[in-house]
Amino acid sequence: MNPKPKLGLIALAKKNHFKGEINELVDFFKVKLAQESSIDHMIVAQSLFDEAEIVAAARDMEKQECDLIVFVVGTWIYSSIAIAAINDLHTPFILWGLSDRIANGNLGASVQIRYVLQEMGKKFPYICGRIRDEKNYGFIMKFLRSAWVKKSLRNRKIATIGGKCMMMYQTQVNEFSWKSVFGVDFPQYDTAQVFTEMEGISDVDAQKVADTFLEKIDKINWTAGNDTLEKDAVLTQAKMYLAFKRLKKLYNVDVFANKCMPEMMHVKYGYGYGGCIATCMLNEEGIITACEADVPAGLSMYILRLFTGKPVFFADIARVNKPQNKLTFFNCGTAPVSMADRKKGVQIWPIAGNIADEAVPDEYFIGKMKGGCISFELECGKPVTMFRIGGNDGTLRFHAVRATTCAREIEGAEDVGNRWPGFGLTFRQPIDDILVNTVGHHYSISFGDWTEELKYLAQILGIGYVENE
Repeated sequence: MNPKPKLGLIALAKKNHFKGEINELVDFFKVKLAQESSIDHMIVAQSLFDEAEIVAAARDMEKQECDLIVFVVGTWIYSSIAIAAINDLHTPFILWGLSDRIANGNLGASVQIRYVLQEMGKKFPYICGRIRDEKNYGFIMKFLRSAWVKKSLRNRKIATIGGKCMMMYQTQVNEFSWKSVFGVDFPQYDTAQVFTEMEGISDVDAQKVADTFLEKIDKINWTAGNDTLEKDAVLTQAKMYLAFKRLKKLYNVDVFANKCMPEMMHVKYGYGYGGCIATCMLNEEGIITACEADVPAGLSMYILRLFTGKPVFFADIARVNKPQNKLTFFNCGTAPVSMADRKKGVQIWPIAGNIADEAVPDEYFIGKMKGGCISFELECGKPVTMFRIGGNDGTLRFHAVRATTCAREIEGAEDVGNRWPGFGLTFRQPIDDILVNTVGHHYSISFGDWTEELKYLAQILGIGYVENE
């Protein structure tokens, strides 16, 4: 896996035609890409017309692990020489027809090549335009990142901890379908393995992690209603965080989907602290961890992390305000504190006593948990992307939504409403249009608009794409 996207560019031009245009484009890309520190590139120095040379150049770019190859038609050329290079490629590609001049016939050549490739069943973007078309350049950069994310997903491991979660059908996937499309694997480990790793972690090592984490916290609430926060709540979560890091190393795990309830959350099962703070620590570090064994949420978070390189917030759709066209979200632990609005502060609260009771038989209802959870809000007025993967086989699709952060609503909510991290989102479309397309109640958000990149990734993967705003 390339640490950053890698672009290949091959210019195609007939030997006895005017090549100033295509040479100017090559020079333009050399200058532009030299300024892109987040992207690597390979550019064939001279325009090519010989079929063997074009095929060899394309194969070399694939061998050098380019994530996307752009073929630029700079003069009239035989369609066969482009098709020969493209036909055996497994790398995503773009076909570009320059259109500054009429005499060379480059636009017409690119149109016929596009038609033939489409008839052959090839899936690819076709673009046309002038040399310094910034819109085309921006599209190529976004499509490149999407192609890189697609390749980066291959053979990643999404490990569920504790198995299937509490009748939440949408948290499970058809592994045949998802392996075929995304290339990911689905190992599963028992919760007992987390606890076993925790036993081998010293108080000294855990305390260092706890102290570093507590430096980011503005206030600790030791009591809330009938609930009390134990003195060792953060220390034991630091041990769990280190245990998950150990499991990641032992089994080469890329994403965790942790079934916290009831095994980690309920006192009856011997621990009772949950995994909220540990999950916060993991996501802060970029070790993607979703709650409730939610595999689609975990992969959705991982995809956003690959695109943005920044923390991702996983949360439940919780409350609707239709007059204001807004939704409120919350989740007890997955939110990285670096996403918080520091002006509003970050707090730790005791976990509410009734959280895990629904996951155990009536005779075990005790109304007591021992752990802590994080509470904070996001800065208002920020553009975000809301995203989740849904479906299997023919229904497999992305649902992406452009939204803007706003204050969450907790008035009249249950008494734990202010104990969890959360946020509000406002939309341009009516709320009903958003909710009718949702693919579960867990969604991930990242700051910024990543909907175009997600759309291109869906195209490359050959799955559905639904967008709202």
